[in-house]
Amino acid sequence: MAKFLLVKFSFMAEITDADALRDAALKKFDADDTTTDDYPDTADWHASEQGQEERRQVATQDLDALSQCVGMGMAEARQLLEAIDGVPGVKAVPLSSSVGPLEGTTQDEVRDAFAEREGITWWPEARDAERARQHREGIT
Repeated sequence: MAKFLLVKFSFMAEITDADALRDAALKKFDADDTTTDDYPDTADWHASEQGQEERRQVATQDLDALSQCVGMGMAEARQLLEAIDGVPGVKAVPLSSSVGPLEGTTQDEVRDAFAEREGITWWPEARDAERARQHREGIT
């Protein structure tokens, strides 16, 4: 039986040069291969209203710019501690870390337990496409 532990790293990012951060974020945003079901081609997504709105957010919002630079996906999270100091105009300020047990024997069970514990109400929909469709259509 597998055991799972939640490892959380908390740190603060000090924005020392917002212009440098936004320039780096826009370069990364423009280079990303972002697509969706509606826009399977990267260029189409970037030209879409959704893509342009996200680009405006990266250009004007510190949090969006920083998120664009360091990424918030699982692959990027593994490299987050090293990556944040590599972002122009940002300095990492570590705060704390913690390790705690999670209930479950599969990754799905553990994710469900974590979402419930943390109060992440949208998680069941993210795991279940039919539930998400029902919510969008006002069925549930």
